[in-house]
Amino acid sequence: MRNHAALAGSIDQSSPTASEPRVKSSSDPGSYTRHRVGVSFYNLSCHGFVKSERYQATVFSYLLAIPKFIVDLVRTRPAHKVKILQEFEGLIRPGEMLLVLGRPGSGCSTFLKTLSGETNGFEVASESDICYQGLEFEEFHRKFKDLRVYLAELDVHFPELTLGQTLSFAASTRQRDAVNKEAKLVAEQFQLSDAFDTKIGNDMIRGISGGEKRRTSIAEAFIGGAQLQFWDNSTRGLDSLTALNFTRLLRHSTNSRKSTVVMSLYQASEAIYNMFDKVTLLYEGRQIYFGSADSAVEYFTSLGFVMPKGATTADFLTSLTSPAERVVRPGCEYVAPRLPEEFAIRWKHSTQAQAIREEIEAERNSYEAGQRLTMSGRGSSVYAMPWPRQAIFCMQRAAQRIRNDAGPTIGAIVANIILGLVIGSAFYNLPETTDGVQQRAVVIFFSLIVNSFSPAYEITLMWISRPVVEKQHRYAFYRPCMEALASIMTEFPNKLASSFGLHLPIYFLANLKLEASAFFIHWFFMLANMLTMSMLFRLIGSLSRALEESIPPVSVLSLLCVIYNGFVVPPEYMRPWLGWFWRINPVAYTYEGLMINEFRDRQFRCTTTIPTGPAYSEVGSDEKICTVIGSTPGQQYVNGSKYLSLKYGYQTDHLWRNIGILFGMAIPLCLAYLLAVQFIPSRPSRGEILFFKRGQFKRNLSSPDQETGNIELLLHDTEDTPKSRTQETDNIIDTPPRRGAATFHWESLSYKINTQAGMKSILSDINGWVRPGTLTALMGVTGAGKTALLDTLAGRITAGAVTGSIYVNGTERDRSFRRRMGYVQQNDIHLHTTTVREALQFSALLRQPKSTSKAEKLAYVEEVLEIMDMTQYAEAIVGVPGEGLNIEQRKRLTIAVEMASKPELLLFLDEPTSGLDSQTAWSICTLLRKLADSEQTILCTIHQPSSQLFSMFDQLLLLDKGGTTLYFGNIGPDAASVIKYFERQDAPAYRAHENPAEWILQVTGNLPETTEVDNPPLVRQDWSQKWESSPEKAAVVEELENLRNLRFNTPMNLTEEYQDTYATTQFRQFAIVSRRIFNEQWRDPSYTLSKITLCISLSFINGFSFYKTSLDIQGLTSLIFSMFLITQLFSCINQLIIPRFVKGRQLFEARERHSNSYTWSVFIAANIFTELVWQTAISVAVFVCWYYPVGLYRQNNSPHPLHERGLLNFILIWLFNLWANTMSQVFGAGIEHGELVVQAATLCFWLSLVFCGILVPPDSLGSFWIWMYRLSPLTYLTEGLALSGLGNATVVCSDIELLNVSLPRNSSNGVTCAQYLEAHIKLVGGSVLNPEGTDQCQVCPIANADTILALFGMRSGVAWRNVGIMAAYVVFNMLATFGIYWLARVPRKLNKRTGKDQDC
Repeated sequence: MRNHAALAGSIDQSSPTASEPRVKSSSDPGSYTRHRVGVSFYNLSCHGFVKSERYQATVFSYLLAIPKFIVDLVRTRPAHKVKILQEFEGLIRPGEMLLVLGRPGSGCSTFLKTLSGETNGFEVASESDICYQGLEFEEFHRKFKDLRVYLAELDVHFPELTLGQTLSFAASTRQRDAVNKEAKLVAEQFQLSDAFDTKIGNDMIRGISGGEKRRTSIAEAFIGGAQLQFWDNSTRGLDSLTALNFTRLLRHSTNSRKSTVVMSLYQASEAIYNMFDKVTLLYEGRQIYFGSADSAVEYFTSLGFVMPKGATTADFLTSLTSPAERVVRPGCEYVAPRLPEEFAIRWKHSTQAQAIREEIEAERNSYEAGQRLTMSGRGSSVYAMPWPRQAIFCMQRAAQRIRNDAGPTIGAIVANIILGLVIGSAFYNLPETTDGVQQRAVVIFFSLIVNSFSPAYEITLMWISRPVVEKQHRYAFYRPCMEALASIMTEFPNKLASSFGLHLPIYFLANLKLEASAFFIHWFFMLANMLTMSMLFRLIGSLSRALEESIPPVSVLSLLCVIYNGFVVPPEYMRPWLGWFWRINPVAYTYEGLMINEFRDRQFRCTTTIPTGPAYSEVGSDEKICTVIGSTPGQQYVNGSKYLSLKYGYQTDHLWRNIGILFGMAIPLCLAYLLAVQFIPSRPSRGEILFFKRGQFKRNLSSPDQETGNIELLLHDTEDTPKSRTQETDNIIDTPPRRGAATFHWESLSYKINTQAGMKSILSDINGWVRPGTLTALMGVTGAGKTALLDTLAGRITAGAVTGSIYVNGTERDRSFRRRMGYVQQNDIHLHTTTVREALQFSALLRQPKSTSKAEKLAYVEEVLEIMDMTQYAEAIVGVPGEGLNIEQRKRLTIAVEMASKPELLLFLDEPTSGLDSQTAWSICTLLRKLADSEQTILCTIHQPSSQLFSMFDQLLLLDKGGTTLYFGNIGPDAASVIKYFERQDAPAYRAHENPAEWILQVTGNLPETTEVDNPPLVRQDWSQKWESSPEKAAVVEELENLRNLRFNTPMNLTEEYQDTYATTQFRQFAIVSRRIFNEQWRDPSYTLSKITLCISLSFINGFSFYKTSLDIQGLTSLIFSMFLITQLFSCINQLIIPRFVKGRQLFEARERHSNSYTWSVFIAANIFTELVWQTAISVAVFVCWYYPVGLYRQNNSPHPLHERGLLNFILIWLFNLWANTMSQVFGAGIEHGELVVQAATLCFWLSLVFCGILVPPDSLGSFWIWMYRLSPLTYLTEGLALSGLGNATVVCSDIELLNVSLPRNSSNGVTCAQYLEAHIKLVGGSVLNPEGTDQCQVCPIANADTILALFGMRSGVAWRNVGIMAAYVVFNMLATFGIYWLARVPRKLNKRTGKDQDC
């Protein structure tokens, strides 16, 4: 056995003697007991269930879901049981490390998840026997969850926290003191000390790099101190030395703590492989080896296989699972196993497997002898800290998040203050007379609605936090309900400030009841309402399995709360089918309490009486009546309590009862929320299952495929088809040398960016070239600027200062350069709803020259699919990471998309092998070699090259941190040239068994040796300075001079077509892009149907809540507010369209804009056009669901005929939907982050709502705000709807609206009510119901709807004018979207001191 203590070596380059992170022993105060946990498993099997068909969901398939469900009830089609893992067996003792090898899809992740208890998405077979130090599977994961940890590939953290705060929190869940010291020690050992005080960051917050984030994830899991550790491809994205460093750290920790480690790796160097005690090899869900890492090669060579010269042990083992890769010893062709089943059978009958079974039996006997895992030394909880301390730590972290990123919190408070000032000033100084009674009710209603829905954003915050919370719950850091409780507590001060900032200016500017007690009661009600609604929204979010599922119930619930709060529809007018909601509506109880607080025990002086006018100057006040409900004949005041009782049915003794009801709702909702958070997880990933377009699945069914993720979907073609690595890509396109094959070189290239600390150098004086037919490797440690160099060479830098010169065949890059080169990005960015074939066709149609026919472009796509071995899943949907194509398939697609564009000049690739297994990496590098041999010019960054991969490259450009050059030149056979250079510069001698790429990085990175411990530590050397003074650098300068003169020898006589910035016309671009967006939305029914059903359901609820409303005063007012509520569709459109638009914009700007696939104007136009089509269809449904239920067609006195009235209403609704859509896109075009876009658009909408004339009539607005009334598009919408639907309607008062006016005692005998009130009616309008009466006259204050409309500033005859104004707003928004995008997001000329500016 190897000496693992020696192999572990030192951990940190800066401290060769650094030890492992200090995790307190059980004897330390406040520590937790560390148990040793081994695991043994016998007959371990897993399976999943899939249906025989897997199609991509579409809008049509969702519409058929209900009838299909009914059919399935009648005709049961059971799901197909698919085996994932079959009959595994093995033993891992405390202090041992197991390496899990296998190609992607072989079951490595499932194996690790099974042992770690993360079994969502599949089932462990009942016959499986898994034992953890004497405990069965269920018992161990129930009682000792804190002793195991599983780290997946995704890096999930709170972006607001610094790296140090992230690690300190992890340490605080395991020990009581010195947590910051512990975090610093771990950060030092993972080489994160320099970034300790840097924020983690995300797309919105600048933070640490991707490699540092990966190491932070590893350090967080490591610091948790779990004894049973499962690392799933955790070194993905790390350079080879960082990966080696991490493996050394695990080895050292395992030796000292006797922990148990299981780790899967796709690319393991020999040095990393030697760190492990045992290895297991998986082949399509079958175990074909488990045992000593030293004996694996010997076992398989005994089966008849040959280990190729130069191959690492891990590569050799993994190659055995690929018929195209494994090499059989001559004479053993008929003896060596070929199929997975044959490998598994040979293993099970081997002496090694029998020895493993005996070891398992002996180990389990030892458990019975007293080594069984027990609860001694620990409490009954799996958490190291009691729940109060969990809550305290979570509150401290929540406070840190707010403090580190206080902008959104402060911004929300400031926005509330501004909104309060705006609303308060709009209702400024309401009179304490009957003229202000209705306006007081309105301002209380509107401020309550703003208050009630302000906590809705917490749902988004919940879902942002949820992945982190669930991950740390799996780590047993804390209970999710404690994090939820901490969130409630830390948000409470924000609610206090926001509520106070909103309601203080509204209350006093509007001149509400000016008593201290009244104000604080008002504010207390608002605060109680905010807390209750917050709990309600949080509960909805926690009950949902995805964020998209939260939006529909929240939107519907919000509308119901608005309609059934008692103001828009008083209880007497509520329809029975939805009126019950009023009794469970917290907003209704709040509104009742606020109105009681404002009106009780108050007298409002009458300002308008009946009769009125000069003809009644002799009539005494005791013979007049106020026009407000609740008035008494002869009284000059209206009692507020009576007004509430008659109009709303409110009783003043309900004030404090309603407070009790609100808290009686809030507390159960809070408890339900905490329980839901604790026990309802988010929707788990379904695994990397391939989904196909309908009708395309069966044609692919017979094609071989691999197990993808958790569940093996497709049938396997296990027939062994011998094909060597060389043969694998022999079907490369056989074409003559490429027309545009070019020599590409750059001189003295530097790049700097502006930071808070000043200008930071990213690249410094880089020189080099790439020629046709050569394959150049770009290498360097993490942070060396490799990607920055590629971006600079490709013309993708849009910020900072670039100096130097870049030439193509001796001439500077022209405007067609970016279109005629290919750039394979490090991140696999694709549209998730497209198919593989469609993605390639999109690239080919837009980027190949327009002289190439469409048929030729599509034929070329088929050739690329064949070359990349992607034909079997060409019709598969790309999906999102975790559901759809797996990592390997996505990387192949990224390369294929660039190949489909047929790049003429050169091809850049940024880490094309990152995250791939060694065989796939070999396949891709072989493909690159073939492309280079066909005169393609290629520059490729690579992180973890094996010696075999490294040998494929012709040249090496090596960068150091800070972007300085360490070497540029030929690699030579067996890397002889580059090795000779470094050895001549006093580097340690290269040993024959070493990987040249790793040796170079070790030498230049000054890290310790990989497998030996008797070598002295390296002395720090300035390799950059050595390069500058080397003869090789002088030769490079001389060659660059020759290349600069290339322009005179090789003139570039290109036709105009090849000089165009874009390959196709804008009209053709528009057609292709629009079709893709239509397909995207059709294949994303959760988005499209949410948009449709939300608009329809809100309109349906709106319409049937006002079903055939009577045309009395309250009914007309309610109908006007029903029109007002149509505007709430903006929130649905806004929240759905903006995230989609921003995602599409990010895809365009990340990939397609840089490659000049199509113009930014086409992107904007296609998005606008697509949404306009959908909004037109939605408008028809909205019109039908609202217009006919409210009964506007029944109005017979309208100045507009029946059909014109309906057409007017439809056009206005249609234009409003278009306005809402284009307004969302205006903000989406100019603002970077989706959350800010939604907030800005919502604020604009609220302002338009306040000043549309419904809440505050224009006559009541001060001169300062009247311009907002005229500017608001909602003014013209509501006015047009009201005039076309209610204009000139006859009003029939209800009983409580009728006013009883007594004839004067001194009036002449025989005077009738009609005669007495004739002058009044002529002056102010109204009607007398008993015109012949001679005692009491029943008067309806308003006889015609135009009188009510006039109170809202609406005048007849302008409905069609408003249609034109709304159309103008829509057109303006469209033009503004183009203009704002151009101003805010189209890259300007780059700051360059030399050379031409980039074409944008």
